[in-house]
Amino acid sequence: SIPLILLALIAIWGSAVLAPSIVRQVSLSNVPYVKVSSINVTSTGVYIKLAIIKQGDLDFTPINGWVEVVDTGQYGNVSNGLVAVLPLTPQYVGLSSVGVKGMVYGYLNGSRAYIAFFDIVPIHVVNSISIANFAYANCTLTVYLNASLVVPAIINYMVNVSLFTTYTHQYVFNTVNHVFNISLRIPPGSHLVMVELPIRPGGGGYTYIYGCAVEPNVYYTLYMPTDITYIYPTGNVTESAVLIKIEGGSS
Repeated sequence: SIPLILLALIAIWGSAVLAPSIVRQVSLSNVPYVKVSSINVTSTGVYIKLAIIKQGDLDFTPINGWVEVVDTGQYGNVSNGLVAVLPLTPQYVGLSSVGVKGMVYGYLNGSRAYIAFFDIVPIHVVNSISIANFAYANCTLTVYLNASLVVPAIINYMVNVSLFTTYTHQYVFNTVNHVFNISLRIPPGSHLVMVELPIRPGGGGYTYIYGCAVEPNVYYTLYMPTDITYIYPTGNVTESAVLIKIEGGSS
């Protein structure tokens, strides 16, 4: 039995010596991988955009996949455009970044393959207020605003509001340091909001009026600097935005 034991030990030792030359560890390099390029939180949903990062000569053609936001537990499918859309939930407003994991299925150099990923990505909360259209008659400016908000907002005031012809740059009215106090609160979501501004002296500053109406078939530019406060759970953020709209005049 002793010779057999010795032979077994020699065989084991020989296998250990030969193993490194027979079995080699290989780690893939220069292969494509997936990363989260952006997360935009809007009033219509949470948009997660993925990107395929190519390394080397291997081509990965994505087909579909899935993502999960670890912080909220939400799960969604990835479209052909590498975008996943998730419902908006209140948690996002208080988060500065989230962890996203998932899988993208496709073909690697023609062979079926998948790429798993995990990223910690900052989120971008998108609040938007813009001019939809406007009218000016009887020295009253009526402005319709498109508001797409994740959090409530307050339009505090407008200042230096001016209306002029787009191509000839002739003023219909011009205000300098004239403050229009609005104090209009807009709830989250998508809304069309109307604001009326009487164009006449007052409000401090100077007001120059050259006409009380617009002419048909003439393009006008409305210039409207606006002070807006967005109400976040972590605190209010006040921003100055210059709203501009070009529109054909109507009587």
